[in-house]
Formats: sequence, C-alpha cells, structure tokens
Amino acid sequence: MKTFKWLLVLIAIAAVIGSAAALFLWSLDAVTKQRFENPWLIWLLPLVGCLMGFYYRYQGNSVSSANALILDDFQNESTKIQSRLAPSILISTLVTHLFGGSAGREGTAVQMGAGIAATFSRYVASTREATHLLILCGIAAGFGAVFGTPFAGALFALEFTRHQLINHKLIPCLFTALAAHYICLAWGTSHTPYPTIPFPSNLFPFLWKGIALAAILALTGRFFISALHHTTKKFQTWFPHEAVRGTIGGILIIGLFLWAGTGDYLGLGILAEHSSSLTLTKFFSPEIQAPANAWLWKLAFTIATLSAGFKGGEVTPLFFIGAALGNSIAWFLGAPVPLFAGIAMITLFSATTKTPYTSWIMGIELLGWKIFAPLALIIWITTKLGGKKSIYTR
Repeated sequence: MKTFKWLLVLIAIAAVIGSAAALFLWSLDAVTKQRFENPWLIWLLPLVGCLMGFYYRYQGNSVSSANALILDDFQNESTKIQSRLAPSILISTLVTHLFGGSAGREGTAVQMGAGIAATFSRYVASTREATHLLILCGIAAGFGAVFGTPFAGALFALEFTRHQLINHKLIPCLFTALAAHYICLAWGTSHTPYPTIPFPSNLFPFLWKGIALAAILALTGRFFISALHHTTKKFQTWFPHEAVRGTIGGILIIGLFLWAGTGDYLGLGILAEHSSSLTLTKFFSPEIQAPANAWLWKLAFTIATLSAGFKGGEVTPLFFIGAALGNSIAWFLGAPVPLFAGIAMITLFSATTKTPYTSWIMGIELLGWKIFAPLALIIWITTKLGGKKSIYTR
C-alpha cells in the first residue's frame, strides 16, 4: 500500500513537471520569436534588469540564490525550498530571453522541478529523507523533460547533489524523469533536433586530434568557470544592490551587442532570426565554418547575463560555445565537423558542471549510441585535466 501511494505521488509530480516543461519550452520559443519580430526590445534590457533586481531583492535568498539554495537544502536542516521558486524562475527566464539576455534552460528546469517537488513534499513527506527523495525526483523530471533526456536527468539529479549514482534513489528518479518526459511529449512539445553522429571510421588520426580537443575543452571549461565566478563576485562587490547590478548588466549586454554587430549571441542560440544567423545546430554542418571567435562572443554574452542576475542557466549557452569551438577546431585539424561539434558540445558541459556520467549518457541520448566510445574518452581526459571547481560551486 505504501509503495502504491508513492507511485501515485511520483506520477503526480511527473505530470505537473512534464506539463510545466512543455509550457516552458513553448513559451521560450514564443518569446524568442517575439524578440526577433521586435528587435527594439533589447534596448529595454537595462530597465528589465533593474525591475528583476528589485524583485529578487524583495524576495531574498529564498528564491534568488537558485541552484545554490537547492544544494544547501541537502546539507542544512534549516534551509527550505520555497514553493514560489518554480513560478519565479519560469517568469524570470522568459523575461530574460524576451529582452535578449544570453542564458539557458537548465537552471530553470532544475529549479522548477525542485520547487514543484518541494511543494508536494509538504503534504506527503513526513521525514527529511523523504523530502529530499522527492526533490531529487523533481530535479530529474525537470532536467529530463526540458532537454528530452530522461536517463541523463536521473543521473544529473544525483551528480548535481553529489550523491552516489548507484543507490536506491536512482530508480524513483529515473521513473519520474521518464514519466515527465513522455508527458511533456504528449503536449506536442518538440526538442532541439541533433544529428546522429557516426563512429569515426579511422581511430588512429582521431586519437591525437581528440586528445588535442580534450585539452582545449579542459582549458575552456576552467576559463568559463573562473570568469563566471570572478565576474559575479565583482558585480556583487561593485554593485551591491540587485537593481543596480541588473541595470549595469543590461547596459553591458547592449554594449556587447553593438560591438559584435549581430544578434546571434543573444538569447538561447537555437532559433535563427535570419537564414544566415549562427545557431547551435548549424555548427554540426560540415559545410559551415564557424567564425573563430564565435565561441568567445557567446561566452562573453553569457557571463555578462548571468553575473548581472538575469535567470536561465548555463547549459544551452555552453552547448553553443562547445559546438562552435568544436567546429573551429575540426576545420583547423581537418577532423569530422559533426563529430567534433557534438563531442565538444557535451564535453564542455561536463567540464564546467563536473557531471561526467550525466554528460556521457546525455550525449548518447542526443547524438546516438555510436558516439559512446569517443565521447567517453574525451570526457575522461577532460575530467582529469579540468580541475575540481564547477559552475555550481563558489
């Protein structure tokens, strides 16, 4: 009877999170298209940053500290995830993308899932351990449904919160992630299409080129983590008030936009404003050579956005940065472009989040099982070279 009760609870959590993920993905496409149709919206970003800063200053650490709050919940008995975390991050992320901030979806997925699951736990969980299990399931469901990778979602919930992967919590996390994923699909949601990457036909030349790729990705991951942490601390020191921080951040992003001379580095980086626009999936094409500095531009836009307090997450921008860098390296070394773009996209995510097992499974789910061996090799090398710091630790 107890097992049946928990099964119903997990199904209910999956239904709500899967539906919320579908709404989020649909809304994200809608606000991005609105920005394309109304390019003047970028000029309002400082005002939006100011208003968002006031909101989060009023709400306090209960929702503004985001992923850090979730991690703290697993270590501090006094920390509790608020129910308003889910709607706050959903609306803030959509506003960020509507006005041109360069952010992702992972932060929203994780926080939305954790917030919804924490709300359920107040009614059905009688112990701290049961609450944590539901929150883990919520994280898995949010990540799996938003990215269309339920197996990676289950592993991410455990790696993100620094749990052992093989334990009794994996099965409920996987069940909830799978259920949320299929509920999200049932709403007619479509995920970003990636090409199936073939296994390299000749391993010997791939080996040394792959090692070079891994070394560059490890350095890039270290640079992104250090730059994000350093810039965030400087923003907090120089502009203690969140509203001022958001205003300055909005002005900085506009300055980068004018300097770059293109809107390709605004927003998520998946939908194309024009036929010539650079997008994440275009970097997989062997006919397209990414500008050598495309990855650096996206990195600068993303760090400015997140350091200023705009919401969304880092993962999809990291995908863009990794795929652009992998494309450029492939052209330079004479390597297969789709293979290097795909491996770099996933490996940079691994290098910055320190979630190698999640990344490996995610790569297989997104790019096909044939990539499993070269991807595992590059992730392993990058993990060894990438240091211990992650974007989730300060």
